[in-house]
Amino acid sequence: MREDEDMGDLVGHVALVTGCGRMQGIGRAIALTLARAGADIAITDLVAGGVQNVAEGNEAERAAGWQGLPSLVDEIESLGRKAIALTGDVGLKRDADSMVAEAIKGFGKVDILVNNAGAPHGADRNWTWDVPEEAFDDVMRINAKGIFLMSGPFIRHLLEREAPGRIVNIASGAGKRGYPKRGAYCASKFAAIGLTQVMAEELGDRGITVNAICPGPIATARQASREGQAISSFRTPVQRLGTADDIARAVLFLAAPSADYVTGQSISIDGGLLM
Repeated sequence: MREDEDMGDLVGHVALVTGCGRMQGIGRAIALTLARAGADIAITDLVAGGVQNVAEGNEAERAAGWQGLPSLVDEIESLGRKAIALTGDVGLKRDADSMVAEAIKGFGKVDILVNNAGAPHGADRNWTWDVPEEAFDDVMRINAKGIFLMSGPFIRHLLEREAPGRIVNIASGAGKRGYPKRGAYCASKFAAIGLTQVMAEELGDRGITVNAICPGPIATARQASREGQAISSFRTPVQRLGTADDIARAVLFLAAPSADYVTGQSISIDGGLLM
C-alpha cells in the first residue's frame, strides 16, 4: 500500500484491533493501514508475540527481531500516531471488558473496533466426527464468542457517548461455504456473519455500522503452515494469493466516515474464489 493512500480519512479517530501479534498477520496490516489514515491504535493479542498454529515455526519473525505487539507499537508511532498494546483473551469476558476499558482509558474514546483475533489451527482441523469437543468449543469461543464479548462494551461506550462508530468483523469465505475438515472453523465464521447482520440491524439507527470481511486464501504465517492442503493449491480468477494488505484496505473502506451507508454486509476479498 502506498503510504499516501487514503491519508487523512481517520484523523481524530481511535481504533481497537484484536489479533495483532504476528509479523505476517492480517492484524498488523490492518493496524498500520488505519494508522496511515490518521487513526491512533490500540492493538491486542493473547500474548505479545501472538499465537501460532500447532507445529508452526516462527523463523522469519526471529530473524527479523520481531517482538510482537511492542514491535508494532514502534511501527505505528513511527508513522506519527499514538499506540498502546494490550494482552488478553477475547473469548473471556473479564479480558474483553478490560481491553476495551483500557483502550478507552488510554485514548479517551474508541471509535472503531476490528474483531480480527482468530483461533489457531489445531485439533479442530479434522473430520467433524473426529474433532475433540474441547477443540470445537475453543474455536467457537474465540472466533464467534470473542466478537460478541468485544463488541458489547464497545457498543455500550458508543451509546453512552451518543457517537457513531464502526465494527468490522474478520470472518471468512468459510463463513459462506462449508469445507471438509473445517467444521468448527466454518461454524464459527457462519456465526460471525450472523452476529454481523444482527448487530447491523440493531445499531443502524444509532449511526453505528457493522460489517464483515470474508478473506479467501491469504498469504500469512498461519496459512502458510496449514496441514493437509497447501495454500498454493487454491486457484483464484486473479491468479494470485491475497495479501494482508488486501484485507486491510477493505477494512479501511468500511471504517471510514464515508462508509456510513454500508452495513450488514459480508464482503468477500478472495480474488473471485467465491462468486
